[in-house]
Amino acid sequence: MVADIFPIKVCGITQLKDAQLAVDLGAMALGFIFYPKSPRYISPKAAHEIIAKLTPSSVLKVGVFVNAGAQEAKSVALESGIDILQLHGDETPEYCASLANLRLWKAFRLKSEGQIAQISAYEPFVEAFLFDAAIEGAYGGTGHSLSADLLAKIPQRKPTLLAGGLGPDNWQSTYETYRPWAIDLSSSVESSPGIKDPEKLKKLFLKRKST
Repeated sequence: MVADIFPIKVCGITQLKDAQLAVDLGAMALGFIFYPKSPRYISPKAAHEIIAKLTPSSVLKVGVFVNAGAQEAKSVALESGIDILQLHGDETPEYCASLANLRLWKAFRLKSEGQIAQISAYEPFVEAFLFDAAIEGAYGGTGHSLSADLLAKIPQRKPTLLAGGLGPDNWQSTYETYRPWAIDLSSSVESSPGIKDPEKLKKLFLKRKST
């Protein structure tokens, strides 16, 4: 069964009730966005308050950063209580090396095949890669899907998460084509930015279980 194969990360969490519902439904990870320009931004303090109340606490807590200074990223990680830093901006391999004592995922907003050649330089420093659609001026959460041609060319030497327009009605075809380690959901399970729709979340996880 597909449900036994891949995990789901629910990103853009801003409320405890949404976080707990996602955990209860079977989410592997929750994403907290620490990019102030995002409509799904959450402060480190507010994220910590949610994280402290989650049961069980074993779900992975992922902080999403966009071009943050290394010291700022370390400080936010400590204050919020996240487990993993997801770097969703233009961070370099050297930047990743400066955070070598922390768990890192690196996101790529793919728009051309040329970017794929850059992936290997990050491999020594990160646990996993996330691939999202590239939209000018946006760092994720756009609801746009990745090109199937680009997806087919991405190496899977590290665990891979797919994002970009995936939701209850379309994740299966993308999963079956590419077979990522996990999928990342945000706007497709919302009623408004940062506010999850309980019925959309339930539909997604129910469909996964029945596949």
